[in-house]
Amino acid sequence: MIKNTKKHTYKAALLLLLTWGLFACGREQETGRFSGYVEAQLLYIAAPQSGWIVSPSLIGGEQVNNGELLFQLDEQQQLAVVSEAQFRLDQAIAQQRDTTTGAREEELAELEAQKHQARTALKLAKSERQRWTKLVAQGLAPPSRANEVDAQYDTGVAKLAAIEASIEVAKLGAREQLIKSADAARHAAQAVLTQARWQLTQRRVLAHAGGQVEEVFYRQGEYVTQGKPVLALLPAHALTVRFFVPQGQLVNFALGDTVKVAADGLAQPQTARIFHIARSAEFTPPVIYDQQSRQKLLFMVEARLAANSTVRPGLPVDVSLP
Repeated sequence: MIKNTKKHTYKAALLLLLTWGLFACGREQETGRFSGYVEAQLLYIAAPQSGWIVSPSLIGGEQVNNGELLFQLDEQQQLAVVSEAQFRLDQAIAQQRDTTTGAREEELAELEAQKHQARTALKLAKSERQRWTKLVAQGLAPPSRANEVDAQYDTGVAKLAAIEASIEVAKLGAREQLIKSADAARHAAQAVLTQARWQLTQRRVLAHAGGQVEEVFYRQGEYVTQGKPVLALLPAHALTVRFFVPQGQLVNFALGDTVKVAADGLAQPQTARIFHIARSAEFTPPVIYDQQSRQKLLFMVEARLAANSTVRPGLPVDVSLP
């Protein structure tokens, strides 16, 4: 008996709720006011890398500007990587210069000294050849002596030519393939340094949009892993109103239209601009779309509030046409 009473009571309550819903829906159609709520499209700022947060923590409600520091991670390891990459680039540049500039000045000076010595020796060999050639022609010396001084002169000429060729080669750089290899090594070292510097910049996370700090998840002194949100930011034009319109009234709304938003505590209604209208109904009858069932069809409409709106996310609102 008690079970049957509870069952009848439940049915009566359910019937009362359905009747109230239909009455409210009809009342909205009559008054032109539609129920909804405020929603915030938050930006969740995550850590691009893992590390300890070393910057002072922001406070919920604090305003930040575009480009302002949100939080900073420890950077000792990244600084060491940048330093190593810089040294390797300096090494690659020095090796590239060594392949293109040829021998050092000291090495060239030594070759020039050998050249001067070879010229002096050649001059002496030429003088001896002329003297012994006359003596052999006069019969005062054997012909073999003339052959000997001729050989000494030819040797001096060849030695001087070899030293001059060595000087020309020393002034040249390395072969083309070695020069290309040194140039590629320099570019690779430069790329590594650029990447290391970029990794260092990722330790300082800047705001890419101004707004209000809505919530802080990690604070100074805490360790955060890569990809974990550190704070939530509410940027300008991020507050939207979601409200539901019966299908009979949907023709009165279009993208770009302006609506009025009223809420408890607001002295004057605020304006919002519609940017989205749902393509399908939120609530559909289970059987057939007859005349009476179509009154239950509700379509979600979204409108964006102004940047200076004072309403808060989650606030129930009433929306109406101007």
